[in-house]
Amino acid sequence: MSVILERKLHLKKTRHIKLFSHNDLDGFGAPVLITTLAPYLFKDVEFDLTTCSAGNLDRELSYWFRQPDISRFTDVYIMDMTPDSDYSFQQLEQRFANHWLIFDHHESEEELRNNYALNCIKPLDEGKNPSAVSLVYDWLSQKPDFMKIPEKKRAQVVELVELIRAYDTWDWQNDPLMSVEERQAADELNQLFWFYPLSKSRNFVESVFATGWEDYRQANELLIHTLAGRRTRYLEKHLKNVETCELDGHSFGVVYASDYKSEIAHALLKRYDVDAALVIDGHSVSLRSNGRLDVAKFAAEYFGGGGHADSAGGKLEVEPLKVAEQAVIESMRQRSTLNADVAKQNNSEKASLADQLDPEMAAKLAALFGNAD
Repeated sequence: MSVILERKLHLKKTRHIKLFSHNDLDGFGAPVLITTLAPYLFKDVEFDLTTCSAGNLDRELSYWFRQPDISRFTDVYIMDMTPDSDYSFQQLEQRFANHWLIFDHHESEEELRNNYALNCIKPLDEGKNPSAVSLVYDWLSQKPDFMKIPEKKRAQVVELVELIRAYDTWDWQNDPLMSVEERQAADELNQLFWFYPLSKSRNFVESVFATGWEDYRQANELLIHTLAGRRTRYLEKHLKNVETCELDGHSFGVVYASDYKSEIAHALLKRYDVDAALVIDGHSVSLRSNGRLDVAKFAAEYFGGGGHADSAGGKLEVEPLKVAEQAVIESMRQRSTLNADVAKQNNSEKASLADQLDPEMAAKLAALFGNAD
């Protein structure tokens, strides 16, 4: 058989699956879990991944639907996100029939997913809060060849899936049955993920899945301790600048921070007697609740966002930093105008005093001060 013919046969056998996912740890963990186990579960399959931030999935899908090579893909898997547009669902149905799946756990999108229940993966354990990576694991664990995966690799994957799930659902703080060691590991893994720039996020997650958490942690122990200290200082600094307010019968703590948003929100809720924490960064706002307010509904109503009852996010109509910069500029302009008015008034008062003196008195004063020399 010629080399050309072998290549043609290989190309015919190869399937191409498109992956869309969020760009946080859970969002990267879900597709990387698939590619990590692909040698055991997906023969002759190539995966193509696109990640995006919250609120941009429909735009990415719309762009992809117009690409000329879309016909080479046989399946579409969407993770940690759910489309909001009817157009997105229509295109998925028309182009891929029963060959598209959604692995999402956000409560604000649950009603949409119920309309396409057959295409949306449900958790095997209804008593445990799922995340995207745990939903993918549940789905993969049902495949016939799953038990052919070496036991050591399965154990490594199970540990990482649980750590990512625990942090993403905030069970690492809220589940009383979780051990101290698990809480610490979930926290450390998430810290490492956000340490690297977005362009390196996938490489980081792939490295952890390739080596397992314990080996990766040992190799990066100094970095982990350094990041923990930096976070402590960052939290203390920013928690000094919290503003509180009340709206619709609920109290809020608001703070501006670009890093450690979840940690700051959690610490804010412990330190201040408020119903919810709002952490602002650029055009985005992250919301966390202590159970007295459904922040998913609040985010949908006020910020066009969504999420979970105790953890949500949304978009701001203004960018706080730019508003603050403009406020500083306006303050300087007002001060400049005020200074000019004061100077003008002082000059006017001096001129008025001179005008009130008659010529004879002015001459006597001039002679008096002149003689003083």
